[in-house]
Amino acid sequence: LFPYTTLFRSAIDHLPTERKKIFLLSKRDGLTYQEIATELGISIKTVEHQISKALKTLRETAIKIYTFFFG
Repeated sequence: LFPYTTLFRSAIDHLPTERKKIFLLSKRDGLTYQEIATELGISIKTVEHQISKALKTLRETAIKIYTFFFG
């Protein structure tokens, strides 16, 4: 695997526990926001917010990785 794959996995692993769980249920397991909300007993808005925050963190990580390797 490329080094950046490991860095992304590490970035996902370092997300706050609930955010990581919600992100993985969505992206890895393919659950809808409604399914995640029902399974975890939270609102869809909470799911949306946590996914948004996770993606923001991962985008920032991607920029750092890109800058490191290609900047």
